[in-house]
Amino acid sequence: MRRLFTSASGLYAKHPVALGVTAVFGLSLLLRWLYLQAAPDRTWPFSIFFYGDARFFHAYAADLARGHEGPAALPYHPPLFPWLLGMLYRVLGTPQGSAYPYKLALAGLNAATVAFTWWWWRKVLGTGWSLLGAALFAGSFGWLVLSTTYSNEVLYALFLSATCALMLHHRARPSWPGAVLLGAVMGLGALTRAEHLYLWPFLLAWAWLQRGGAPVRTLAPRWALAMLVTALVLAPWAVHNARVLRELNARTPHLEPLPVLAPITVYGPINFAMANHAKATGGFTPDSVNQAGQEGFLDVANPAQRHLLLHGYAEGLAWMGAHPLDAARLWWAKLDRWLDGFQLGWGTTNRPSGLSGARAPVDVFVPEGAWLKWPLTLLLLAGAALSLRSAWRDCALFTAVLLHRALITVAFFGYTRGLLAIFPVLIPLLLLPFVALTARAPQRAWTRRLPAVATALLLLLWVEAGVLALSAPRRFMASGSTDRASGKLIQDDWVRIWPH
Repeated sequence: MRRLFTSASGLYAKHPVALGVTAVFGLSLLLRWLYLQAAPDRTWPFSIFFYGDARFFHAYAADLARGHEGPAALPYHPPLFPWLLGMLYRVLGTPQGSAYPYKLALAGLNAATVAFTWWWWRKVLGTGWSLLGAALFAGSFGWLVLSTTYSNEVLYALFLSATCALMLHHRARPSWPGAVLLGAVMGLGALTRAEHLYLWPFLLAWAWLQRGGAPVRTLAPRWALAMLVTALVLAPWAVHNARVLRELNARTPHLEPLPVLAPITVYGPINFAMANHAKATGGFTPDSVNQAGQEGFLDVANPAQRHLLLHGYAEGLAWMGAHPLDAARLWWAKLDRWLDGFQLGWGTTNRPSGLSGARAPVDVFVPEGAWLKWPLTLLLLAGAALSLRSAWRDCALFTAVLLHRALITVAFFGYTRGLLAIFPVLIPLLLLPFVALTARAPQRAWTRRLPAVATALLLLLWVEAGVLALSAPRRFMASGSTDRASGKLIQDDWVRIWPH
């Protein structure tokens, strides 16, 4: 035993970072596997706590795996996640009654994201606090759900984390290879979630603050190269979209033509209109689509839907201009739904928030009666304010990403999963007040032990998950709107969930 301990200590002394990355990855994957073992939905392609676009992702991936290309369809969803799922279907075979292997593969991808994020968090937060951050990320109930179902947030979190890592590494002056890599990551992130493309102005603003005395003429070509690479990554999909949209226009010559330039998707205008009108709730509701006809499905031949696809921004802005107070209340409702991401707790039992609550359409479960939301919001605002001080200026990058996501939320839908998607920047801002507080008294023993003690307490969640995994799978009850023909729950509507 002593020899084994000595060997482990020597290995840690020689390769501390590699050992840390391996340990964080292993523990993160272990918790996700334990969560799946105790979940009643482990073989389903979706989770009872999150349905989202699982049906579309599965159908798209299955067609890719078979090499089947259907008729031209409106490019509504970013393509990269279904491409990834299609690749898994090709490697592992198409589902034969169980989605468990694919869910486990996605859990592995998210565990790798947690480990990678810890790797670059160390340079901002220090080793102790970054380990606590990794434990918070790995143990998040919201991420246990998202990482074990068909969710494009799994892939997006990786690209957001890589974007931040590259920005912090290169600061205001990326190397030429660094500019190429950053541009590629930004392009891939945009192909996963379209709004990632509009992060560019926020990244450039942060880089401007970090430029020091470097002349603009030496920096501009490198940033221009990065944005050019992003455009080149998007170009093949934009060409595909142009071909599809020309074909759709040819099918409907009697209607106003759709613009053929769509680098990622065409959903911007119609989503904006659906998110900003008199009956909007702040989140996505199926009624918004149903009122335009086609029983909730988009059809370019439907004149009402075609109008929103073309003039949705004008419709939404016109309503805001005519009803500014209602628009302001709606903005708050969207942010309120977004901040519901703080209602979700940690571990497989969602401590301390519990497992009784509701799942909004196309969104993740939110527990009822939870109290974490406003304390964590205040902590986040404190971290964002601290990041503007010179001592923590690196963390201003996280505040820039947070501001970008808040503005996207205000403009479109308030999604609880939207807050979970930015965990790579959210957790450092939540921890920053504690980091700043302990930095003021480094000589005190408790300041050095605090992150280690907190991390050890979080690791008790792994013990709880192990106990639950050895028991019978948990059971849940659900209620909500049902389909008249089949009597089944309508998964794209509100669903209330509670343990049985």
